[in-house]
Amino acid sequence: MAPPGIGYPAPMSDDVEFFFDPICPFAWVTSRWVVEVARRRELAVHWRPLPLAILNEGISYDERRTVSESYPDSHRRGLEMLRVVVAAAEAHGPHVVGELYTGFGELVWDSPAPDGEGFDPVMRVMAQRRDLRPVLERRGLDPGLAAAATDDSHDRGLRANVEEVRRRCGDDVGTPVLGFSPPDGPALFGPVIDTVPSGEDALRLWDATCTLATWPGFAELKRSLRSFPDTPLTARLAGGRTTVR
Repeated sequence: MAPPGIGYPAPMSDDVEFFFDPICPFAWVTSRWVVEVARRRELAVHWRPLPLAILNEGISYDERRTVSESYPDSHRRGLEMLRVVVAAAEAHGPHVVGELYTGFGELVWDSPAPDGEGFDPVMRVMAQRRDLRPVLERRGLDPGLAAAATDDSHDRGLRANVEEVRRRCGDDVGTPVLGFSPPDGPALFGPVIDTVPSGEDALRLWDATCTLATWPGFAELKRSLRSFPDTPLTARLAGGRTTVR
């Protein structure tokens, strides 16, 4: 982090929380940027589940069906994966969360781009049920934990994360959410980016984000039109404009 200067707030700790849903392409790209920053800085990242299916309760899915009929199902797939993450963390500790996010994220976003035009073919892939057991096995975890996908008893902890994000960041947010200097430091929705910056570009964006997060009274910069994230699954959509959250 850049040193403070005249007019700049004091630096934060080198701990950051990343609130994620594996089914969110924006969170996925931003998370890979945070991983890149953590490789280059002494940054401790605490990965925390934030299900869009719960965060968006009360928001009508009827409007989102204009994007794709599969939109609600995609959020359910994210919730199912996060239940498995919670079950694994309860059994093995929080250190497994980041690795499982990477595994589940790759399962979705490294899928080949589907045939067809527009967003609907991609959304149908996002909404597919997947065998989560191989991801658990590759990380030395009990593949039986995959059964937690249908166990809503894990939703209590997930709802607690949703309420914490709302307390620290506000109501009108999605994923990703970055929380600085946990447990009570500032939090921001975003940044929402379409590609993963590397090297010095990654660090420049990180320093700018930290400056905004710690600036007293800073609330929002927003551009509703955004280019779609660039992943193997979304290769045919990457760079195109979207307002999907």
